[in-house]
Amino acid sequence: MAAKKKKRIASSLQSTKSKTYNMDSSSSTIPSNCHAIEEKHDIEHISNVSSITESMLNSGRTFHHVQNSAYWFPNDDQEMDRLIGQHFALKTFFGGNIQPHILKEVDMECGSTSVLDLGCGPGTWIMDVATEYPSVEFIGVDMCDVFPTNIRPPNVSFQVGNVLERLPFADNSFDIVNTRLFIIALKREEWSTLIKEAYRILKPGGFLQMVECGMLERGNDFIRHAETIESIGQDPYIAFKLDQLVKEQNLELVHFENKDVYLGKSDPLSKEFLWDVFSIFKTAQNLIQQPLNCTAETFPLFLDKLYKELQKQPDAIWSFSKCVGKK
Repeated sequence: MAAKKKKRIASSLQSTKSKTYNMDSSSSTIPSNCHAIEEKHDIEHISNVSSITESMLNSGRTFHHVQNSAYWFPNDDQEMDRLIGQHFALKTFFGGNIQPHILKEVDMECGSTSVLDLGCGPGTWIMDVATEYPSVEFIGVDMCDVFPTNIRPPNVSFQVGNVLERLPFADNSFDIVNTRLFIIALKREEWSTLIKEAYRILKPGGFLQMVECGMLERGNDFIRHAETIESIGQDPYIAFKLDQLVKEQNLELVHFENKDVYLGKSDPLSKEFLWDVFSIFKTAQNLIQQPLNCTAETFPLFLDKLYKELQKQPDAIWSFSKCVGKK
């Protein structure tokens, strides 16, 4: 799906570390992806990652091997490409990387300001923001070291960490903690742990910014039938509960909004999200194949039908929420 184009975007943000994987291919007739936005970054510096996390191979894709994590997406280059495209779609969708309420109160020109991107993945969000605010210190943390090891802005560093095992930072360390799309990383009972830990490491007056997606709960019967996340202990409706979760953990609710993506629209941004949804289902084959009564042979046919049904009436809608809490 527009492999050359995605790789071009990835190469501007990721390391040149070489990996080889046996990527699954199908006979799917899905059109190539059209990225909603491409941005050029002047990024140069060398970083050192002190820990190498273990991965396991499954059906030609590599996955993390962290025992206490519910995260079920791969951690290979193909997945990193998807996350990079998703980042720029979300940036366009919400009109920026940091909510304006935060920017009014946090001095992003101050050298003592620090920002943590929790669950940073390939580091796309943090490196994008770091180029906008070169005076601020940015730290990205993920349980897998899929972040860049060679190319990054000089005000960015990365390290391995797991929010469920307490993060390696002192209390009152950060002005902003950013989290995004933990819906497939946490079980229902683990959300309070995430927010409590964010509260602990935030400075007094600091902000927690959370962006989460909902499920495809609106659309035709085929689209609604395709949802399976609830069966594995994760909450498909967590995006609509963030405001309450933030208040329950003693954070002041500063901002909460829900926005819908109409996947059948023909504009570039909608097509970007359409590609993202399709890629998510394709990636999740091992998990959702059985609940959907598919086999390895019939799953490509399911994907073809999914792509077509996502663009039919009634509109298939993918919802997103942004929530900001203040300590």
